[in-house]
Amino acid sequence: MKRIGRQEAVVLTLILIAMLHLQPHSASAQALNHKPKMSDKKVQQGTLTITVRSSPHAAFISDLKIESRAINAALLEAKQMPAADASVFPDIDIALLQTGGVKHYRLERSGQLWNESAAVRTILPKKISEKLVRLANGLRMQHYGRLISWQESQQLLPNKSIFSVTELETGLTFQVQRRAGSDHADVQPLTKEDTRVMKQIYNDRWSWKRKAVLIHSSDAWIAASMNGMPHGGDGIPENGFSGHFCIHFQGSSTHKSDHPDPAHQMMVHKAAGQVQPYLDTSSPLVLARSFIEMLYHQDHEMLLLLGEELPKEKLDSFMKLMETLVSIREQTPPKAKGKESSSDDSNLGEALTTELKLPVSIHQLNMPRQNGYYTFLFKRESSKSPWRIQDISS
Repeated sequence: MKRIGRQEAVVLTLILIAMLHLQPHSASAQALNHKPKMSDKKVQQGTLTITVRSSPHAAFISDLKIESRAINAALLEAKQMPAADASVFPDIDIALLQTGGVKHYRLERSGQLWNESAAVRTILPKKISEKLVRLANGLRMQHYGRLISWQESQQLLPNKSIFSVTELETGLTFQVQRRAGSDHADVQPLTKEDTRVMKQIYNDRWSWKRKAVLIHSSDAWIAASMNGMPHGGDGIPENGFSGHFCIHFQGSSTHKSDHPDPAHQMMVHKAAGQVQPYLDTSSPLVLARSFIEMLYHQDHEMLLLLGEELPKEKLDSFMKLMETLVSIREQTPPKAKGKESSSDDSNLGEALTTELKLPVSIHQLNMPRQNGYYTFLFKRESSKSPWRIQDISS
């Protein structure tokens, strides 16, 4: 099933949501590979556009255009108050077409609108704010994939099955066939054209770096993560791809480990629109490993999330380090025989602070590889609160 099938599903579902909650008005939604064109003649003054994108620079978006007298009236009458910060949906933008041009807002989780550049909050009536949150959540459900286990994924994607892969940032789509894999799916592009599209996703250079993807099979859209490096056995002749590459799902592991790969799991949850819930329930060890992986992947947005409570100067230093890295890897033992790393966080009980020391190998541009340790300091507010990285020393 081509991408257009998903576009139609988005349109029909979101028009239905809008009709149920925001009459009288007209609404439409599209899954596009570019920003909504607010100058379009069909877009009327007062139109509100909700847009979902996984990162600020993602070309792949889903949007919903709304013309609602109730919302427009509420915006005209709304009170405004100073707000230097806000708890927002990080992937939602709301654009309002007005006489003077387009005004952009962030949607707060409470349903209020926040103008980030002006540091001003627009206070909407509860009925309107709840409607905006419902519509935004409906659009997010259409934009992202389902978070399902590796065991369930194997049933949906058996060996020799053919399915499409859509990369979450570019929106580029190609077809693959699953050839093997017991810990994750080993797949190959179907044709030379599929190989060309896949390589385009990686800027025409094969790479082990993980990317968030949506898998489409049997009318299901599944959250997953892929790498972009041909390796291992071949099986499809004349596809221009020597070997296979790996696709991971929730809970799947690599060939070299009994445990889920931190970078793949971050990308799987990104593809599901669930990065923050994933981090909020992660152990200190997973957070520390994820931090190292995001340095290696040069993923600024994920690193900001992981290091949100680090001292600013410390986070800035890691951002600068990231730009000079050839690689940074945790030094892990071979595939386990029932053992975890020496950094064990399984018996923290009611503790509110903990420290982990991870061995790392760092290779910077024009410098020899160095081996050392990163010591992570963690803190949480209560035994039920999420862990947060407070400091990192080497």
